[in-house]
Amino acid sequence: MSKWKKSAAVLLTGSMLAGSLAVFGGAVSVRADDDVVTLTVWGCGAANTEDCDEVAAAVSEITRDKIGVEVKLVRNQDNDQINLALSSGEDIALLNYNNLSGQLSTVVRNNFAYPLDDLVQEYGQDALAIIDPVDLDACRFSGVLYALPDMKDTSRSAGFSMRKDIVDALGIEVPEYGTYDDMHEILTKVHEAYPDMYPLVPTWGGGGYQETLPIDPLGDNLGVLEDAFSDSTTVVDLYETDSYREYCERMYQWNQEGLVMPDATTTTENNLLSGNGFAMYENWKPGKELENYKANGKEVVFMKLIKPYKYTDIANGNSFIIPYSCSQPEKAMQLWNLMYSDPEVSNLFINGIEGKHWVWADDDHTMITTPEGMDPSATGYSSVDWAWPNQQITPVWKGGDPELWTKLNEFNHSGVASPAHGFSWDSSSMLNEITACNNVVSTYNVALRWGAMDPEENIPKFVEELKAAGIDDVIAEKQRQLDEYLASKGDSSEAESTTAE
Repeated sequence: MSKWKKSAAVLLTGSMLAGSLAVFGGAVSVRADDDVVTLTVWGCGAANTEDCDEVAAAVSEITRDKIGVEVKLVRNQDNDQINLALSSGEDIALLNYNNLSGQLSTVVRNNFAYPLDDLVQEYGQDALAIIDPVDLDACRFSGVLYALPDMKDTSRSAGFSMRKDIVDALGIEVPEYGTYDDMHEILTKVHEAYPDMYPLVPTWGGGGYQETLPIDPLGDNLGVLEDAFSDSTTVVDLYETDSYREYCERMYQWNQEGLVMPDATTTTENNLLSGNGFAMYENWKPGKELENYKANGKEVVFMKLIKPYKYTDIANGNSFIIPYSCSQPEKAMQLWNLMYSDPEVSNLFINGIEGKHWVWADDDHTMITTPEGMDPSATGYSSVDWAWPNQQITPVWKGGDPELWTKLNEFNHSGVASPAHGFSWDSSSMLNEITACNNVVSTYNVALRWGAMDPEENIPKFVEELKAAGIDDVIAEKQRQLDEYLASKGDSSEAESTTAE
C-alpha cells in the first residue's frame, strides 16, 4: 500500500470504528443481480470530453461493485449552462456550483438543491467523520443542510502572487507578510527593469481580483462587516468605508504610475501570469504556490497582507450539491461519500488517469507529476484539487510540501472566525434592490479597484447611486437577519449550557 493510501486509511479510522461497515468507504457491496444506475457528475475546471469519459470509466470500475453506480462526468460549465441545467430540471446527481453567480445562496433561493440532513446521516457517515462541524454549519440555510464543505481551505489569507524568476533576477526579498507600500516598491523595481512587462495584472479576465480587504462579505458584498477580525457585527456599505476609499486611491496612483495592466478591466484573458504579467492579487493557503504553477506554468512567491480568517460562507463556496432534479439522491449521496473516503475514487476525479494525466514522481509513490515533457496546464484534464470533495486523500504534486495536507488542516484551524460565521443571507425579499445595486456596482467597482477611475470624483457618485438603488434598505434587512441569527445562536448556546448543568 502506498503512503498516501495509508494516510487516507488513518483519516478514515474514526468512521470505520463508528459502525461495522462492509467495505472501504462505508458502502455496502452490490450483488451481481442488483440494478446499476448511471449518475451524472458536473465538476468545474477545464477538461477535454474524451478525458472526462476515460476518467468516468475508471471511476465506474470501482463504483459499480461498491455502490451499484456508473458515472458520467462533465466539466467546465459556465454560469449560463449551470443555470439552464438547474432550471430545466436536468437529471444531474452531483453538481459543483463554483461558476454560478451567487453560488449556494442562489441555488437554495431558487429551490435547486436537495436537502441533505437525512441523506448524509444515512449514506454519508464517512464524510461526516472528517468534516469540521464548524464548516458544516456554514452550509446550512435556515437550519437546513444543502451542501457539504470540500476538504480545501476553509480559512483564507490573501496578498500578492508574483513570478519567482523576476524576483530572483532582481534580487528582491519578499517578506512573508508585507504591506501595500512594500508591494509598491517591488512593482516599481519591476517596472523600471522590465518596462514592457505589466507589473500588476488581474487574477482572471474582466478585471477579476481576489479580495485583500479583511471583510466578511455576508454573502454578496452588498452590506458587509468591514473588519472580520473585530467583534463588530454592524453591517455597513463597503463602498462607503474609508478602507475601500484608501484602496481605490492607492490603485489610482499605481495606475497613473504605469504599475497596472492598462486594459485590466476589459481583458478577456485568464491565467495572465503565464503571459507578460508579473504579479496579481491572490488568495493564499498552504500549497497555493504549486497551484499557481499548475495554472500558469510559472513558479511564484507570495507576500501576504492579511492573517487567516473565516468569513460567513467560505466553507460553502465552490462545493457540490445534489440538485433537486436528481432522480437518485440516495445513490448520489453514496457516491459523494466515496469521493470523501475512497482514495482511488478521489484521485481519479481530481488528477485523472495514471500514465496519461499524471505519473508517480518517486519510487515510494508519495508524490505525482505530469508525464515527461508535458506542461502541467495542458494535460487535457486539469487538476483543480480544491474543487473536489477531498483532495487530502490524494497524493501531493511534485514541488509541493510532503506535509501539505497536515499544514492545510493547521491553516484551516488557525483562521479567526468572523463574528457572523455561519450566517446565511436570505435576499429573496430584496431582489429588486439587489439587482439595481449590482447594476451600479458593475458600473463603478472594477474600474475603481483597478485605478481606471478617479476615486475622489467617482466614489461619491457611486455611493449616491447605490443609495438611490436601495442599498440602505438591503443593509437594514441584512442587519435584521444577522441580529436574529446571532440571537438564536446565543439562545442555542444558553440551552446547551443549561443542559450540561
